[in-house]
Amino acid sequence: MTTSVENFLDSYKPEVKDIALKIRELVRTVLPDAIEEVHTGYKTIKYGSGPHMSEEICYIAPLTSSVNLGFHYGTLIPDPDGKLRGTGKLLRHIKFESPDEIDAGKLQSLLIAAKNQAKF
Repeated sequence: MTTSVENFLDSYKPEVKDIALKIRELVRTVLPDAIEEVHTGYKTIKYGSGPHMSEEICYIAPLTSSVNLGFHYGTLIPDPDGKLRGTGKLLRHIKFESPDEIDAGKLQSLLIAAKNQAKF
């Protein structure tokens, strides 16, 4: 059974849900052909070209009071503003605590770079 994004986000605070939906709108604009899937086990909404983690481009991870936008090949994409955080071999993320922190232009650049890196 698949969970819809709306149902998945209903369990979060309205502020967190608003941030996640704003990020989702941007992701869907830049990656209109990406497969969107809620992964309830990881508590994420993932985007990619197929069902395997190696085919994922990015994910949205709502938290208690913030939302992370993660990139599966984050260490391989340009980050001129130094926004990406994390210590994993490939994964990097940006944490958003308010919808006002979402800079569409800069995020679009990161999403396009992530899309190109994943050869989507």
